[in-house]
Amino acid sequence: METLKKSGADKVSVGTITPTANMQGAAAIQLRASSMRTPVGKNYGDYIAAALRTELEMAKLYAPQSETSISAVLIKNNIDAGGFSTSQGQIEARFTVKRGDQVRFEKTKSISHQWESSFAGAVAIPLAANSYPVMVQMLIDKLITDPDFINALKN
Repeated sequence: METLKKSGADKVSVGTITPTANMQGAAAIQLRASSMRTPVGKNYGDYIAAALRTELEMAKLYAPQSETSISAVLIKNNIDAGGFSTSQGQIEARFTVKRGDQVRFEKTKSISHQWESSFAGAVAIPLAANSYPVMVQMLIDKLITDPDFINALKN
């Protein structure tokens, strides 16, 4: 957030983050025998868009009517909670910044995250579910610290 605040970026809106067609993990992520569903919107693209919007709001850079907008295509959204001692997850999205019809930025950002886990599902599943917001923040941090992204938000 501090990076954004100090960047000199203009205000921006957040468009849609759309999962790729038939993507596993778009609306629900399998955590062993359980299924984790997004608490925001219809799919995890909506969840990531809401998190990005919150980040921009905290940096006082969010303006729903801005001519500059951020959108994305969610390519990968996965948590593997099957590890006996560690588990991992990945998120990958292709972000686009447009000002009007002009594309000013387009890059794929991906993260991979690993955490301690357990053989016991009663331990592993909550640990995996609690790791997802961390993964989303890692993805957003990777985006907002990209100098090309920051330059795309400037006039």
